[in-house]
Order: sequence, then structure tokens, then C-alpha cells
Amino acid sequence: MYLMQYGISAVLLAEIIYVTYKTAWLINHKLRHAVGERDRVIPLEGSLQLLGEYYGYDYHRYFSDRLAHGELKPQPIVVGASLDETGDIVHLKMKAVDGPEGNAAPGSGDSEDEEAIELFVQKHTSAGVAPGQWEVLERSHRGRKAPHHAWREVVRWLAWTFGGIGPKHLQAYLNEFCFRRVRGSSMLAELIDCCGTTDTITYRGLVGARSGIRPIRWTFRRPARSKRYVG
Repeated sequence: MYLMQYGISAVLLAEIIYVTYKTAWLINHKLRHAVGERDRVIPLEGSLQLLGEYYGYDYHRYFSDRLAHGELKPQPIVVGASLDETGDIVHLKMKAVDGPEGNAAPGSGDSEDEEAIELFVQKHTSAGVAPGQWEVLERSHRGRKAPHHAWREVVRWLAWTFGGIGPKHLQAYLNEFCFRRVRGSSMLAELIDCCGTTDTITYRGLVGARSGIRPIRWTFRRPARSKRYVG
């Protein structure tokens, strides 16, 4: 929990605490699960700024075959931030549109669609937020608004620490980043509280049930003994 304050990868964690990669990966994702459950119950409030972005790999169009295009397509993300009077972020959420906490119709693949923004507001903001209290920002690599800066930070963190993240667990990493970004120096105490008040999750629950694989019943048959005749 202490090391997660700095956004550690499972590879480095395994080296530091002398466990296997699988064990370190499970530890990190159990902590991310606790963070995600806490994020579900704390909505965005007050003055909001919303940003539609895409996370993915642009180079796959040139260096991969057609079968890989579906796996590596850019993932639509909606970024929402609650701001104080000075324009600093008080609370932050980043949700994958097609992910488990999706903000638009599954498979729509569009983060800038009005429906995606509306559903994000319905699912992740307080009921008291009026339509005039949020501002929808334009995508820009040089944007100067707080959500623009936060998005560039998470993209750099995912690239430098993990070498990029696939769509299956992307939401868990986004939840972790938002948690660390907002809590700051109080993150460790908050993380301990999250873990103490959240039901744990198993490895099978994290990776999901196997699909398309039929279980095989293994049976052991004792080989028949040859009859011996005493001459």
C-alpha cells in the first residue's frame, strides 16, 4: 500500500518484496479493486469540466495485421473533474466508455458523443448538479485546462510505468491514477480505509471465468496386471 502511492508496476513490486509476478499483480489489483469500489460511491459535485479523449496505440495501424486492429483500437475515455474557485481539481474521474463502468452505449466507441457525456453525468455526478454547472472541453494535445493536464499525466504514467495498458484492465489503472491524483499526501490513510471497508476479490474474479473452454475430467486408471502363472 505504501509503494502504490508512487504507482508501482507488478514487475518492480515482485523484485522488491521477493514474490512472483502473479502474486505482485494480484496484490496490486486487489488494491485497485478497493479504490474502484470507493470511487463508485463518491460522485462529482460542484463546477465540472468534461473532456472526451481516446487512449490507444496509433502506431498499430502501421505495424500490426488486421486481426490485431480490433484488439488495439483506441479506447474512448470520458474525463470529469470537479473544480474549486481557483480552478484546481478537487475530485477526478476517468471512465472508459466501453469498459465495466462505461459512460455510453456498449460498443459505441465514441467519447465525444453527446450521449456518452450525458450518461457520464448521470452515472458519476451528484443529483444536484445542474446542466449549466458543467463545461465540455475540446480535445487538444496542448489544452491548458485541468482535465487536459490530468489526461496527459495519466498517459505518460501508463507508458513509462507499464509500457501501456490493454482495454481489459484499463479502468482499474485509471481509477488508481485518479485516486492518487486527488488524495496526494493523504493517499496511504485513504487506501488503508478503502481496504478495511471493501470486500476482497479473488484472482478468478479479477481475470474472469474462462470462456469457450470445456473442463476435462481427468481419471486415473490403474494398468491391468498381467497374470503370472507358476510353472
